[in-house]
Amino acid sequence: MIASPPETALRPLRVLVVDDDPWTTRAVAHALAGDPGMRPLEPAHSGEAAVAAYRELRPDVVLMDLSMPPGMSGVEATAQILREDPEACVVVLTTVSPGPGVARALEAGALCVLQKTAPPETLREAVRLAAEGGNPTLLKRLASDIAIAGDTLPDAPIVAPALTPAEYAILLLVCEGRSYEEIAETQGITVWTAKSHVKRLREKLAAENLAQLVVRALQFRYIGG
Repeated sequence: MIASPPETALRPLRVLVVDDDPWTTRAVAHALAGDPGMRPLEPAHSGEAAVAAYRELRPDVVLMDLSMPPGMSGVEATAQILREDPEACVVVLTTVSPGPGVARALEAGALCVLQKTAPPETLREAVRLAAEGGNPTLLKRLASDIAIAGDTLPDAPIVAPALTPAEYAILLLVCEGRSYEEIAETQGITVWTAKSHVKRLREKLAAENLAQLVVRALQFRYIGG
């Protein structure tokens, strides 16, 4: 008997867009609607509304703005959503020059940072990859985005561990946003082995996801940002 595909494979990805600017939510939703595999939900315009909408709708992906005065910030909303559902997929939305809060949102569990002005195809691809659990290609320019944001990095949850030369090389490639295929080719290993090495790096550095590997690399000064 052939197994049925998972439910999520049978329906479009449901995406919650969160931003206090209605023009932004409208533009992002329009870009997402151009893909039949995605369905933008009714947007939320505050952190409080984002948390309430997530509780009610359980979207597949949340696109979260960070600065939404005067109430709950996107960082706080991200942290609250991840506390209630550790499997939630949250992607940070930023302006061309990332503002404060990026590092804290990633530490809270966001998967990556995406510019609001990204081309529609880039936006849709990021949503797809986030829904699949993330991919190193989402991390391009992430270290520099954190540096531009000017945040003080949160304290790391552990003391910096010693890395082997091979682990350090793979960490650098992840921080550069190289795909698993590129990592495998560069290191002369299989893609499966590359993924296994990255998984072990996450465990060693106490990183919940790939984006937190970049945060750890900055916290432990493995890279300079």
